[in-house]
Amino acid sequence: MVGICPVFYRIIVTTALLDALVTSTYPMETTTVLRYVPPVPDPQNYAADGMRPLENRRVVFQCLEAFKRIIVVSHVKDLISHVSTAYLSHFA
Repeated sequence: MVGICPVFYRIIVTTALLDALVTSTYPMETTTVLRYVPPVPDPQNYAADGMRPLENRRVVFQCLEAFKRIIVVSHVKDLISHVSTAYLSHFA
């Protein structure tokens, strides 16, 4: 391996998942993890070449810019409040 070869993951974080993390239990609902490997010109050698070829870098950065647009962090304060409340009530 010459360098890094980024792969993108998307996980939808639900309150049920947060509750499971706080209580160190398995969530009752399925957690879906989406994986996206950038469509570089030579995918068979992507792990070995990484971002060393200029074309790989171009594709990876295009994917990063596109990925940043679809990430939506909604209700961050609500999620933090929920985790804090669940954590504190778990140890009360």
